[in-house]
Amino acid sequence: MRILAFIVFALLLAARPASAWEEYKYLDQGVAIQFPAKPQVMKSTYDSVYAKGLPSIVYSVEDDHVVYKLTVIDLTTRADMGANFLNEVANRLQRDGDVLFTDFPRVYQDARSVFGVSLVVDRTDGSRVRTSLYHHKGRLYIADAIVLPARRFD
Repeated sequence: MRILAFIVFALLLAARPASAWEEYKYLDQGVAIQFPAKPQVMKSTYDSVYAKGLPSIVYSVEDDHVVYKLTVIDLTTRADMGANFLNEVANRLQRDGDVLFTDFPRVYQDARSVFGVSLVVDRTDGSRVRTSLYHHKGRLYIADAIVLPARRFD
């Protein structure tokens, strides 16, 4: 569970407005994440070019015109395709606007390391999104911080 806690924490720290943040643990999803307020939880499905209707859970909250969201997609039936699902999301993000930043972060320093990709994109709708993507133990984690157009600071 702590594997992705640091990732999500770093993502949200970079985009957060000044407010009190709290860690929320979702043991059943193998992740902990910090949000500025208690997130809404919604069961959903995720569609990909590789598979339709994959079970997912979305945790989200809006604070000061910034939407913080974690989507956890269950890939246990397609775990061998994790890299493809992750790269599909990254490719879709690149096509949403101008990529300002790309990074390849990791969690942990040893054999437990989990590598991912982070992108910052100025979208054509005027929003800016910072997204971190990780595939681990049959799940795809998509952590977004979306600055809505009314609050963009350049």
